[in-house]
Amino acid sequence: MKVILLNTIEKLGKKGQIIFVKNGYARNYLIPTNKVLLATLSNIKIFEQNRILEEKQESEKIKKATKKINSMNLIGAIIFFMKSSEKKKIFGSIGIKDIIKQLSLIGIFVQKSEIKLPQGLLRYLGIHEVIFTPYKNISTVFKVVILSK
Repeated sequence: MKVILLNTIEKLGKKGQIIFVKNGYARNYLIPTNKVLLATLSNIKIFEQNRILEEKQESEKIKKATKKINSMNLIGAIIFFMKSSEKKKIFGSIGIKDIIKQLSLIGIFVQKSEIKLPQGLLRYLGIHEVIFTPYKNISTVFKVVILSK
């Protein structure tokens, strides 16, 4: 039976490929679990239209992500003023929410899932690196500077 893969399936093929599988495998497993479509002319046309639409949406998301990265690269660093002990440990910590709040004051609005703290919460004075990933594999690193009051 000729089918179109809706998702990449290991040992069968990649998303969008038209492959041949046994009739029973297609009817009893692949079609009921929505992993494939029958490869009729109308289904092939619909799938191609959906693929073109998905590619356009993907390129728009990539453009937005690169805009966000460019704006993050322009700011360079975010500065926090915190009370600290003599051993350079700050009272409290700086987390993702604090960074998002500081960025929103500058005019850059980001999601919580887009920021990653590689060393966890920031608890010491100094310069710390934070990873900003607005979309899939598109990322940049910016600095968070913590100074004593």
